[in-house]
Amino acid sequence: MLDGLFDQGTVLEIQEHFTDTGGASDHVFGLFALIGKRFAPRLRNLKDRKFHTFERGDAYPALSNHIGAPINTTLILDHWDDLLHLAASITTRAVVPSTILKKLSATPKESQLAKALRELGRIERSLFMIEWYSSPTLRRRCQGRP
Repeated sequence: MLDGLFDQGTVLEIQEHFTDTGGASDHVFGLFALIGKRFAPRLRNLKDRKFHTFERGDAYPALSNHIGAPINTTLILDHWDDLLHLAASITTRAVVPSTILKKLSATPKESQLAKALRELGRIERSLFMIEWYSSPTLRRRCQGRP
């Protein structure tokens, strides 16, 4: 889906991209944020997805069943320059987004860059889920309903 944003062959500047659940990975949420676009997927099994916070889940006892592992901000900060380089490589078309995503997820031991991107994506997905729950307009747009 990211490939299509850059090779659409029009002058349209797409700011928000809707998609089905299939491409809704934390890596994709992270990449969309880095390239300055909004990823708005239809999320299947939303009730089973966890929010990620900056504190441990037990900081919110009433929500503990809905909170996953805390965000590793140190990992994001340590690899921030690499994340920006990745975003620049994609936006300048030096690399094809689908190719880099495959490489990041194909290694048997996840790279530090892939982990940092996943952490950034968890922040973005958590923010998206909060908006999803609070905005009927967003839910309608993602479902493709007027």
